[in-house]
Amino acid sequence: MKTKLVLLFALLCWGGFSISYAQITTGKPSSKVIRTGNRAQAGDFGIYLGATSDMVQAFDKDVNFSALPLINFKYMVTNQLEARLGLELYKTSKTLKGEVEDPNSAGVLGGFTTWKDSRSNAMLYPGIAYHFSSRNILDVYVGAELPLGWDSSTGLEGGYRPGADGQVAFETATTKRAFVVGLGAFVGIQAYIADLPLALGAEFGISSRFDTGVKYKTVSTVGGETQTYYQSALEFEEGTERPAVADNNYDSLKARMGEIGGQIRLTLTYYFK
Repeated sequence: MKTKLVLLFALLCWGGFSISYAQITTGKPSSKVIRTGNRAQAGDFGIYLGATSDMVQAFDKDVNFSALPLINFKYMVTNQLEARLGLELYKTSKTLKGEVEDPNSAGVLGGFTTWKDSRSNAMLYPGIAYHFSSRNILDVYVGAELPLGWDSSTGLEGGYRPGADGQVAFETATTKRAFVVGLGAFVGIQAYIADLPLALGAEFGISSRFDTGVKYKTVSTVGGETQTYYQSALEFEEGTERPAVADNNYDSLKARMGEIGGQIRLTLTYYFK
């Protein structure tokens, strides 16, 4: 009996040892890898878009959001140094043609007028940013940019109007030309999304803008007599266009405008080689 018990105990020990030995030699370790995206490195390009809010107004007013310039590029000069460039182009034009009734004779045509108005704006936003961390979870950076460009508008009006001796020809040309320059500084943070070369981020900063020419030059010719005068955009109500008849006409004028305020930007960047 004792012999049988010893043999049974020996078989159980041998079987347990065999199972343990098989598990140790054939088992495969398992682990989970949390993917957090691929961090941009030297030589990578990026295209980014988003929205910005200008906090120039008082806090009791509505905060206005506007889109970033349509074309925005990034380039990683090194793993930490980034160069960026934004391009903004805008142009609009309006045209009006019509016949005007004589104010002294109802139903009688008294003149003909043509009115054209156009406005164009071209801005460049060069800048640099320095990224502190080399990790791909959260990327913190600081930077600066130098917005500069050109703002112009042209208004043309001409035709015929009633006069003492019949219809009188008239022509008015109004132009505005201004060089715009600014300076901004910001701190940003972005996170790389999954395995895709995408980064979602936010930037907080302060920026300034200096407009060197907020004045309109008008050359008016009526009946062969020409008059030149200037109007200041600073005297117009906010949100209004250039008035047809100026309240104040200046023989010479210097008008400039500057502003400074905070900004919040939300960005989405796509990186590629």
